[in-house]
Amino acid sequence: MATKDYGFAVDLANGMNWNMGVCDFRFSQFLEPEGCFVLFDGLVPVGVATCISFGTVGWFGNFVIKPQYRGCGGGRLLLKHAVDYLQGRGVETVGLYAYPHFRDFYGGFGFKADLGLTVMYNSRLQLDNLAIAEFETCVDFSVLSRFDVQFFGADRSRLLREIVQKKANLCYVSKQGQNIVGYILAKVWDEGVVEVGPLVCRSDQPERAVELLKVMLSQLSDRQVLLYLSHDQRRSGLEEFLLEVGFRKDFSLLRMFLGKSKIQSGIHLAESLERG
Repeated sequence: MATKDYGFAVDLANGMNWNMGVCDFRFSQFLEPEGCFVLFDGLVPVGVATCISFGTVGWFGNFVIKPQYRGCGGGRLLLKHAVDYLQGRGVETVGLYAYPHFRDFYGGFGFKADLGLTVMYNSRLQLDNLAIAEFETCVDFSVLSRFDVQFFGADRSRLLREIVQKKANLCYVSKQGQNIVGYILAKVWDEGVVEVGPLVCRSDQPERAVELLKVMLSQLSDRQVLLYLSHDQRRSGLEEFLLEVGFRKDFSLLRMFLGKSKIQSGIHLAESLERG
């Protein structure tokens, strides 16, 4: 993918109602310069896909082909190219989020379904009269990164650092004594959309996870907010709280892995659909 391809990628993605902007593809390519691809029929662009490597774990996303080119083998070619690229980078496990009706398509490449995920949104967030706990807004980044590895199963410090360092983005950290027990980030995009995530918290501290989400959302009034809740988190209190404050369920996906999942137990929200 080249800079000149961003407009095509955005138009193609938003034909699927993904609500993406140029900043999304620019960010993906900044993180993984050689991991963003455009499929061509001659000189005509017909598909896009992005991926990112986190050491032994990689993630595949933003995968879409023009409708008139589907079923012609181009999608398989693009997916294989991305998987080959990631494995060439030392990736052992590739994750992705798939529409349920594509389960067999990805299964043909060896991907296995892990669990479901629901995209939730609030088009104009309003939070009043919430009791908000206080959390740190900055922390030694190396400490935060090591905490994250315990749950994600791979080092995604490159991604987390870029989120934390951008001034418009938000970060809150919960500690017990000197030890981190949870954190939450949010990306504030130029188009006014906010993606909340990742949220990572120890599984024995569900109340901290909810409080982290509360303090983050309290800073996002009148914004369009998206987040990604995996179905194994339904007992953590996160879903109940989100529904109480007006979030709606948009659509559901399947998390699938080629290779063994390295994600460990904990309370979490995904960073994005493109990067896990």
